[in-house]
Amino acid sequence: MLDEIKARKKLTRNKVIVGELDEKVIEFLNIKGVPIHTKEIYINHKGLSHLARESKKQRGAGLSEEDILRIPNILKNPSAVFFDNEKDKLNLLYCKHKSSCSKIIKLVIDTKYKRKKESITLIKTAGYIENSNLKSYEVIYGDVESR
Repeated sequence: MLDEIKARKKLTRNKVIVGELDEKVIEFLNIKGVPIHTKEIYINHKGLSHLARESKKQRGAGLSEEDILRIPNILKNPSAVFFDNEKDKLNLLYCKHKSSCSKIIKLVIDTKYKRKKESITLIKTAGYIENSNLKSYEVIYGDVESR
């Protein structure tokens, strides 16, 4: 899919599994009463094109190709996982510190994505953010000392 986006070819409707929710996150979401459609975390063409768009890169929030390819590793070994408990969102944020700067990589996961007959756990977007932007989210687990 990344190659299709880079070549600006017509995108397919394919989705791929890039990770899965771990037991700590599942337990947290169950306690909160947040629905989980799948333990597997997917990314689809829409999400990938959204996080790879040029306007996001121009303002410094768009992930590099190298960091896009690191998404499975970020999901498997996040620095921290947060919960956005706004009623209309209920998203997970997987974060990984970047060694080269003060920004962190943020992946926004929708546990209740529905499209037509499909219900999955999906990466909605991703980008670079400042540590200070995490203060409004609830910590599920991870290193929050640098916040």
